[in-house]
Amino acid sequence: MTLNKTIRIRCCFYLIGILLLSFGISCSVYSQLGAAPMPSLQVGLQQTIGLTVGTWEFIIGAILVTIMAIVRRKRPDIFAFFSSFLTGLGIDMWLYVVKQVYVPDQLLGKILFLCLGLTFIGLGVSLYLQAKFSPAPPDGMILLFEEIWKMKRAVSRTLFSAIVVTLAFFFSGPIGIGTLIMVVSLGPIVARFYPIMESLFQKLSNHHPTIHTMNRGG
Repeated sequence: MTLNKTIRIRCCFYLIGILLLSFGISCSVYSQLGAAPMPSLQVGLQQTIGLTVGTWEFIIGAILVTIMAIVRRKRPDIFAFFSSFLTGLGIDMWLYVVKQVYVPDQLLGKILFLCLGLTFIGLGVSLYLQAKFSPAPPDGMILLFEEIWKMKRAVSRTLFSAIVVTLAFFFSGPIGIGTLIMVVSLGPIVARFYPIMESLFQKLSNHHPTIHTMNRGG
């Protein structure tokens, strides 16, 4: 296995993961039952200020990356900027495509979209984490909380989600029962998919790295 082939596999997992993640986010938004915390904030900002949801994905990501760089007194993580940019493009693309195909107006369809959102977000995260590139800006902030206040993973993730939901509420974002379900369920769903995707990645790349990312186990 050449180094170039390994890099290609990592890039494929990363890009497919971002594609599925952004599709899941669009489904959660169109479920109208409440999106995940960060998409709720982005939709609220779109409705209040303007710009697209994907653009706000990049802007918020850039702000978080800048904050992390200032606190750690390091250069901003350029790859994290790139991740936010790609995710933002994916979100805007899928929001447009899904709207052209079908947006549910009955409760059963809304529940289906929420389930699709949960599944594809969890699957997408589990895929792109295999690339072992820089963590997405929100995950980086969770790590920063742990470093500064010596928090446990569950506590730092809950604190970050609470901050984002509060901001989303302030900007009239789509917060609902689906938001709570997302907060509670996404960690276990990622933990469920992660070892399956890790096994697939190792099988394709023919090596067994012992690198663990922050999101394994939620």
